[in-house]
Amino acid sequence: MQDELLYRHAPSMLGLARNPRALRWLALPLALGLTHASLESSAHAAPKSSKSSKSKKGKKKQSTGGSMDDNAGHDTDVGGTAPGTSDAKPGESSEPPPNPQAEGQAKPPPPAPEPKIVEVDDAPPEPPSEPSPFSLNWLSVSVQQNLLIYGSVQGVCPSLDDQGVEHAGAAGYSCRDADGVHRGTVYGGGGNEVHGGLGLADLRFLIGYDRMIGQNFTLGARVGIAILQSPAVTGTQAPMPVHAEARFGYYFGESPFLNRGLRPYVIGAAGLAEIDGKVQVVYYKDHVGYQNNQSGTLDVWRKTGSWFVAANAGLSYPFGNFAVNLDLRLAFLFPYIGFAPAATLGLGYGF
Repeated sequence: MQDELLYRHAPSMLGLARNPRALRWLALPLALGLTHASLESSAHAAPKSSKSSKSKKGKKKQSTGGSMDDNAGHDTDVGGTAPGTSDAKPGESSEPPPNPQAEGQAKPPPPAPEPKIVEVDDAPPEPPSEPSPFSLNWLSVSVQQNLLIYGSVQGVCPSLDDQGVEHAGAAGYSCRDADGVHRGTVYGGGGNEVHGGLGLADLRFLIGYDRMIGQNFTLGARVGIAILQSPAVTGTQAPMPVHAEARFGYYFGESPFLNRGLRPYVIGAAGLAEIDGKVQVVYYKDHVGYQNNQSGTLDVWRKTGSWFVAANAGLSYPFGNFAVNLDLRLAFLFPYIGFAPAATLGLGYGF
């Protein structure tokens, strides 16, 4: 647009170049035309930065001697540029200036650190559990004397009556003399009878282990061997000396194992055992001996078991890590039926 106006007025400018007064009148409309053309070009061009605009508005362009007339280059043109020139000065950057508002904004916070996964090996060890204030394990040794309850039994040993008829003895009993099993005759018309009562039975030596469960309960076992048993009972196998039982106990009171006084307790037990007892019976050889009161005695052994269930009640007296135990027991034995009381004295060690 600027070139078009320049070339449009160029002939008149050349013609008036020799008349300076005429050039003065021509300068004003020419400057207005150039300014109008410059504004139209700025409207179509991209907006420039504020810094570049201010610098350009404050500058005054001078036309160099590159015009078609040598004298025309001596006048200055304010507010416009010569055709073919650039608005930007050499060395100026065309990049937009930095935005102070963008620089003043706070930087985003750094991302949060990822959670650290603790391996099992790196985990701190669990604190050791506090020891129990009392002994949890108890070893014991004890001796147990068994008894047997007898009922009244007639014709306990094999015998002959007045008519010479033989009668078998009572099951589970064995009649013995100094030589072993009695081989002689026994009169069946008198004597030969077990009276009801309580008789001694075998003796047992036992070792045991019990474990505390909570404050009041125990769970354990005992094994041992029996002595003073019958060598054999008529119609039965040889006696079984082995004793084995499982036990479950309860001690009365609040935290009884923290107290130093007597500890009453009850125990239930079940297991394997054979209990043999012996009583003496009076017998007569025949009817004449019965009439003349010529009597003798025989040892009568009784077998019970070989399985049992039992209930115990007792007292325990502690001293240091030890405890003395004394209890009474009543056992029921089968399949050879019998009731066997017992007294047990033992010594326990807790750890």
